[in-house]
Amino acid sequence: MKFFRKLILKLVGLKAYYIIISRIYTSLTASGFLKKKYPELFYLQKIIKPGFVCIDIGANLGYYSTFLSRLAGAEGKVYSVEPIPMFVDLLRLNLRATGIRNVEVMPYALGEKNMVVNMGTPVVDGLIHHGMTKVASLSDEKYAQQYEVEMKVPDELFANLQRLDFVKCDVEGYEHFVFTNMIKTINRFHPLIQTELNGTDGRQKVVSLLTASGYKAHRLSDEKLIPLSASEIISNISDFYFIHQP
Repeated sequence: MKFFRKLILKLVGLKAYYIIISRIYTSLTASGFLKKKYPELFYLQKIIKPGFVCIDIGANLGYYSTFLSRLAGAEGKVYSVEPIPMFVDLLRLNLRATGIRNVEVMPYALGEKNMVVNMGTPVVDGLIHHGMTKVASLSDEKYAQQYEVEMKVPDELFANLQRLDFVKCDVEGYEHFVFTNMIKTINRFHPLIQTELNGTDGRQKVVSLLTASGYKAHRLSDEKLIPLSASEIISNISDFYFIHQP
């Protein structure tokens, strides 16, 4: 598979490579394939209802946004947050190709200040990993491309929301900064939150922040959400679900 992907990249170039890979992935998931490999994506079918308002933070090429859009339906809304200019263009292209109309693309990074930041797409084992694009200052990785992007404070960006049911956040180690500066919005609506948390320090900060706002951490197991103990929270689990406890 790695050889095949490297060959495609060499033959068609970066942008066309992203288009091909994203179209293949979207077609496979829409047809119900890859369920075992991506259980979190398919679990959305159980938790997203028609009319839901969702935020996809770190939308990348739109895999989650596309899924969320279909489940939320015409009465629902998806805010697709993606800062990388090339990804934004491809995200919009993919949305147009599928005829989706209930997604609003927001071309920003989210964080603690309204400013310009540098982000990079890393190379791992000779492959460009577009899903691991991150704020470049977080690591000293080798980047295939770097971008200057606009960062917005999420509580300000979403100040006019009238409803929020679900938040997905995958920003490669920057989750603590996002949630810290989105906590007013979270406390207004108490949405279900799905987030990837890697690294002990950042994970504990997010868990502490959301626990203080009445949330309980869960993990997905056999298509069910299981509450996590304190010891499990500091283990190697990376995909978390936070449910507000009334």
